[in-house]
Amino acid sequence: MDIRQLNEFFEYKPVLDKDPQFIVDEIIFSASKYLSQDKLKQIQKAYEFAKNAHGLATRLSGELYIIHPLRSTQFLMQIKPDLYSIQSCILHDVIEDTPITYDQIRKEFWDEVANICEWLVKVSKIKYKWEDRQLETLKKTFLAMAQDLRVIFIKLADRIHNIQTLHYHPSIEKRYKIAEETLKIYVPIAKRLGLYYYQLYLENWSFKVLDSLEFDRILNYLKKYLGEWEKYTEKWIKSIKNMLVKEWVDNFEVKWRIKSPYRVYEKLQKKYQTNDLSSVMDFIGYRVITKSVGDCYMVLWVIHKNYTPLIKKIKDYIAVPKFNWYKSIHTTVLWMFRFPVEIQIRTYEMDDIAEFGVAAHFAYSEQNESISVSQQQSQWIKKLKSIVDAYKTSDEKESFKNELNIEVLQKSIFIYTPQWDVVELPSWATVLDFAFNIHSEIGLKFKNALVNREIKPISYIPKNGDVIHINIFRNKYSANKHWLEFLRTPTAKTQLLRFIRLQEKRERLNISIQWLNRELKSIGLPIYKSDKDKINKIIDENELEKRLLLVFEKKDTYHNIIKFAYPSFFISNKIKPVSTKVEKSNFLDSQIIVDNNTFLNCTFCPECKPKPEDKVIAKSSKFGLKIHKMDCKALKTISFDNLLEAHWNGQDNNEYKFVLKIKILNKYIWMLDIMSVFSELNFSISELRTKNSENWMEILDIESLVLNPAKIWFLLKDLKKYTGSIDIIRKSIS
Repeated sequence: MDIRQLNEFFEYKPVLDKDPQFIVDEIIFSASKYLSQDKLKQIQKAYEFAKNAHGLATRLSGELYIIHPLRSTQFLMQIKPDLYSIQSCILHDVIEDTPITYDQIRKEFWDEVANICEWLVKVSKIKYKWEDRQLETLKKTFLAMAQDLRVIFIKLADRIHNIQTLHYHPSIEKRYKIAEETLKIYVPIAKRLGLYYYQLYLENWSFKVLDSLEFDRILNYLKKYLGEWEKYTEKWIKSIKNMLVKEWVDNFEVKWRIKSPYRVYEKLQKKYQTNDLSSVMDFIGYRVITKSVGDCYMVLWVIHKNYTPLIKKIKDYIAVPKFNWYKSIHTTVLWMFRFPVEIQIRTYEMDDIAEFGVAAHFAYSEQNESISVSQQQSQWIKKLKSIVDAYKTSDEKESFKNELNIEVLQKSIFIYTPQWDVVELPSWATVLDFAFNIHSEIGLKFKNALVNREIKPISYIPKNGDVIHINIFRNKYSANKHWLEFLRTPTAKTQLLRFIRLQEKRERLNISIQWLNRELKSIGLPIYKSDKDKINKIIDENELEKRLLLVFEKKDTYHNIIKFAYPSFFISNKIKPVSTKVEKSNFLDSQIIVDNNTFLNCTFCPECKPKPEDKVIAKSSKFGLKIHKMDCKALKTISFDNLLEAHWNGQDNNEYKFVLKIKILNKYIWMLDIMSVFSELNFSISELRTKNSENWMEILDIESLVLNPAKIWFLLKDLKKYTGSIDIIRKSIS
């Protein structure tokens, strides 16, 4: 799309005195290039049906309403849609705005057409306030995409025409809201799907609505220099064609474009942070389209042979494609004009995907109009559905927003497994995210990660092209709650949380059964699941689990459970409610909260004997959890990975002071490495002191405040890789 096409889009003229049939004829002409005559007649049938349904209804522009679905269909035609998509687009407002029903459309046309129209209604019907409106639009849009991707193609085409005629809406506030919604929701969707043309329409018209003065300033600047740029461009295109022909490159095409107003605005704001248009150096871009990948690299060589490339501006998206399947080689060269110029090099197939994105993956079949989707695209669509299915309740809006931002509208990196399978992750994901992405069992049994054959910490953020091998524990799960700090993707967090909750449930049940057996023994009844036990026979195991968990929540008692199984025993022996001796002995346990969990079977150190006024910490072992005072001698030799935050009920979570004394060889080089380790693990340094030592050594005293003492173990583990240059003299926690 060039600046003239964009300008035509802005200068929309309503159809007031012409028969809409001329638009239908244009649609049929476009479709005739790939559809049979029988199917072209079906397009006319859809128009007649929609025209009768809408009747003489008009829009704010004064046009007959039928003009809107027809104009939307014209935008849809850019991606060469199948017959069902064309009919659905023409009919897309019939169910919502007329008495026509789903069943009537299904009867007159096909199930697919009726289903697409129904999903479009679900996306459109919003009954929420503004903030909720955006969220519900996202939910319904992505759920619809997961059902049939053609729904979003039509929705985007519909939105393009709606925003093109937005200036007819009398409410300025309404215009702003629709423009903001378009930029926040539909532009990212178009970008993620690689629909470049749709993205240009949507973002530029939204920009024009939201900041018309700045839009006009940039557009007028582009128009001013258009003629001059065209003159130079014609000369260069002729020159590059001659260069390529000399090197025996044939069957190629050279195009050029001017950056759109919104893209110029983005560059001014994000890169240059100025309003000075003269600071933008890449208003013009060129594209060389060839027949093969080999020719792409040949073209790159020819261009670099004749012009000076900017090395840091060479990007090979053929070797490593973008997150939306975009492939191309980008290079920026000097001496073509008085400013640097970007040139994109790609095949004809890559160009289709660059312009029409995911729509270019649709394989049209004249026989059955089936749709085939690439494996990568299919996985992404499944992810959309799982995200929406997981967050349907209004109580989880923030979770949905966060996951959507991370997993759907993300910037991605592409990582390799040792078998050279490609894994797509958000650019800020860790190696632990990678492990969970391969399989939840791999993540839960994570031991360490080899990145390009080097061991990396659990918090390491991989880069594009890294090869990662995950080592695991074969016979045990190593996952724990503290790993949540090292996970960035919601899918991985969900898998870990599910595991943690299951482990906690099992632990609570085991503890509860132990206490139940104590109660049974104390009144002379057989223990649970013994030969003479009645509880196991009378109460279903699942029901008993529920009741035992309710005891933890103080909504039931062991006395009630035992009495239900042994009613006659209680009557004949006149048993009173179970003695509270056990409850008293366990009174201190209920007053301690460990790692935000109130219901853990804790014991108290017999040496330090912690009291409610003492600052405490928990130590885990195979015998359970033990609570210690911070100055307890037993903590001096303990491993930090066995420590958990603990505090008395009614008090705030404890913050622990960690002190590390380090001797380093080179103050400046190794200090930077140490600080980077602290930063990667999100440690906040409260105090840092340095002093000279003998033999050119430096002593560092570092104090840090931590809420999770087990994190210290990860910190010390990461510092071990500097052994020989860093010597840890002392470490303590208080």
